[in-house]
Amino acid sequence: MANTTNVTVILDDEKLEFVMDSDKTILDGALENGIDAPHSCQGGICTTCICKVVSGKAEMEDVYALSDEEQNEGFVLACISKPLGDKITVNFDDV
Repeated sequence: MANTTNVTVILDDEKLEFVMDSDKTILDGALENGIDAPHSCQGGICTTCICKVVSGKAEMEDVYALSDEEQNEGFVLACISKPLGDKITVNFDDV
């Protein structure tokens, strides 16, 4: 059985919470839980799904669209980011 992560998404000034499999992307988890998170390409290119990790950690693979500075400030692309650990909060409004 896959590990799960408790996710809090801040979107349009609302806090939305759900539990997702840790092996899925944050965007997939949000969409599967009925959250209309911003997205387009779903491949880490367009940056429509950019969000900021407020607490917890996420890992991204093959990051081409974010600068090192943006990544160091906590920004991730939800479509290619998987949560690390049992809890994460991401903010789509603070971008």
